[in-house]
Amino acid sequence: MTIGPLRWASSEGVFLFQVPDEDHMLPTEIVILLSSSLYAIQIFFNKGEIRFNNEDLSIIKLSFHPPYTSQEIEDKNQGYVVHSSFKDGICFQSIFHAQEITNQLSEFETAFLDSVVNNLLDTLAKEGRSVSDIPFLKDRRVINEIEEMLHEIDNKYSSLAASWSLVVGPDSEMTRFEFTNVLYNGKIRVEELFYDLGDRAIESFNQLLMSNEEKNVLYKIAKSLVNLSGLLYEKQTNDSHTEDHLKFSHSEIILESNITKRLFRLDVRSYEIEGEPYCDITIMC
Repeated sequence: MTIGPLRWASSEGVFLFQVPDEDHMLPTEIVILLSSSLYAIQIFFNKGEIRFNNEDLSIIKLSFHPPYTSQEIEDKNQGYVVHSSFKDGICFQSIFHAQEITNQLSEFETAFLDSVVNNLLDTLAKEGRSVSDIPFLKDRRVINEIEEMLHEIDNKYSSLAASWSLVVGPDSEMTRFEFTNVLYNGKIRVEELFYDLGDRAIESFNQLLMSNEEKNVLYKIAKSLVNLSGLLYEKQTNDSHTEDHLKFSHSEIILESNITKRLFRLDVRSYEIEGEPYCDITIMC
């Protein structure tokens, strides 16, 4: 059954409101935690604290894959795909079940969220309001207008995405999202993600020119993704019916270089070896 996306607004990581305005797909308290964690990841890229090939990067989407089990549980093992747009202190984000989103729809969703943010900022400017005023507007007019726009778009989402793709003329999905070249691979104990990672990570492959500071940021991002995966799937992994959970999680970020528009995939995988939790990071293009 198609559930549809959940979208929400935040300001500098502080949750403002969501559409639909009830627990949908995820409990609101988890969405609130997601807001701050995803903002922390986003800010690393917005401030240029980590770059690939000396280029600034933007997040296209984040994917959180379900925990692996020794036997498939189809009803519960649903991955999540997150998109976000950030501008002038406000962030608008969405989360889909992975089975309900394609590469084409993801690119449309990113462009769509950009337009939502611009519309919201324009509306606030005309009203003489700031972003922090949104939760306290008694008539909810700003929030209601955003809700109406989101519902209208979702009613014809696939056809709008197809029309948008024809207009912008994107590269073929099959080639644009193929990642075959490994640029970096490193392994580290999860407990050491808090330390100076330049000295503690075991790098098996490194084709990227990254400073020690950038590597520290890279592994801080990895730690955030490990924590977010645990947050999203906490109920599933604690469920008595999933005692065969293999303690293996997999998250990824698709990044785009701002100048050359080259795509990169940042994979983070955590697992245990003889009770010791490890984290692997792989960067591909």
